[in-house]
Amino acid sequence: MAPSIFFMHFIGLAIVILGLTLKEKRPKLGIAIALLGFLIATGPVWYGHWVGPSPSEMREMQLRQFMFPGAQ
Repeated sequence: MAPSIFFMHFIGLAIVILGLTLKEKRPKLGIAIALLGFLIATGPVWYGHWVGPSPSEMREMQLRQFMFPGAQ
């Protein structure tokens, strides 16, 4: 089971803060860690765009449910 969306957001935020605090002593490592945290925190958003149905598929599903309410 995938981690909770809120869990990923807060873990990503903590990693960003860690990266930004490390940035002063080790700039490249700090920026890399902050970028990783950003990707983790925003992961549920872009992951949903990649694996979710396209807008045309969503429209087809909506039409199918409207035309045949019992069919899935």
